[in-house]
Amino acid sequence: MLSEHSEEENLMRLLFSGQLESIELGLVIAQSLQMNYEELTRDIELVCSWFPIKTVLTLAEKFQFVSSQKIVSLPDCDWKVIPPQIKYLINLQELSICRSQATEVPAEIGMLRNLIHLDLSDNQITHLPVEIGKLTCLLTLKLSSNKLQSLPAEIGNLTQLTYLGLSGNQFRSLSQEIGNLSELVTLYVGSNQLISLPKEIGNLTELVTLDISHNKLTLLPTEIGNLTKLKTLWISYNKLTAIPSEIANLTGLESLNLDRNKLVVFPSAIPDLKNLTELNVSRAHLAELPSTIGKLTKLTKLSLESNKLISLPAEIGMLSQLTSLSIPDNQFSSLPKEIGKLRKLTWLNISTNQLSELPSEIGKLTRLTGLHLDKNLLKELPSAIKKLKKLTHLEARRNQLTSVPVEISCLVKLEKLSLRNNELLHIGEEIAALTHLQELSLENNPLPAEEKEQIKSWLPTCKVTFD
Repeated sequence: MLSEHSEEENLMRLLFSGQLESIELGLVIAQSLQMNYEELTRDIELVCSWFPIKTVLTLAEKFQFVSSQKIVSLPDCDWKVIPPQIKYLINLQELSICRSQATEVPAEIGMLRNLIHLDLSDNQITHLPVEIGKLTCLLTLKLSSNKLQSLPAEIGNLTQLTYLGLSGNQFRSLSQEIGNLSELVTLYVGSNQLISLPKEIGNLTELVTLDISHNKLTLLPTEIGNLTKLKTLWISYNKLTAIPSEIANLTGLESLNLDRNKLVVFPSAIPDLKNLTELNVSRAHLAELPSTIGKLTKLTKLSLESNKLISLPAEIGMLSQLTSLSIPDNQFSSLPKEIGKLRKLTWLNISTNQLSELPSEIGKLTRLTGLHLDKNLLKELPSAIKKLKKLTHLEARRNQLTSVPVEISCLVKLEKLSLRNNELLHIGEEIAALTHLQELSLENNPLPAEEKEQIKSWLPTCKVTFD
């Protein structure tokens, strides 16, 4: 039943609802209401949200879309084939046709000269028409998660682009025309099959973010040193054996990810990156960490997981801003006392090493909330642990612990304590002080049965597991 709105308003609502069986019928109704084109399109964004998108395109074709009205955006169109009628939306500024299984882009897209943002990501597109180069107003072009192997040379005409997303395609190389995009601020080319980068990438001097991770790169062009505005550089999951010394020019760099490369030697240029706050050189076959690491005094996060490191230099203590240190799966047999200088650390992971003891200086890390000690050779925890009063997570699985220090009662904020796979014979009543404890894992310890029941009674609200 129609509401109490006027007949004209009800017919308008019916027209815009998309419930009419044919657009021609809708146009007849519109004419019967003496609606002119301007009235029909006075809020074209609303039209787009009410009409099925094909209806909008038909409308556009019927009216030869030439008014000053602008369609600012379209919803996800759910097209497998992008219809050539798209050309009639000549005032379009934003177009999103993502997640639609589209396989090709019609040449007519080149007629949308007012486009500023184009999103064609998450489709099955294998190539772009050369007409893409006519969209010279484009600022944002998103093409991630398609099946593109190359870009037309005309991509170099898009000199206003500030964002280009190419991740998750099948590129083996980038054409030299990429160097024409001198206004690019963000370039994502991760998860492709790149074996090299063109030297022209050095022309992208406005770049702030560059993602070339998950490729097959064996070297970087020296021209990468021209990208002096870079703040974020992701090169993880490649096959790099070295980093060009020119990377030292990237003095504004804040985040550098070199995870899963084949560096063997810590790149000598890295300590010159004085503004680095995040550094990841995990799984890179490193055998030694140089003393120059101490020059990175702004570091807040350092990840050196799964290397072949046998020691940390004393200069590690100079990283006074560090909040997260992750060095599991190395060959450390001891930690330097200077680790106690890292007073801002909140998270420390030293699992899977060969540590037989912890330095008493660890008690100076009073901001720690997470401490991971799994898979070492620890026979005891130091009494200094009592000073870690902000600790919420303590993991010490697969060690050789025979007892728990009485000082553990000071860790009143502890929520999770994992001591499974040790040699614990006894746990004292001091454990009862951990009133915030939610999980206590004690599997595979030779605790007597009566003591297990006692522990449960001390911690009535905690999930305690023995087997």
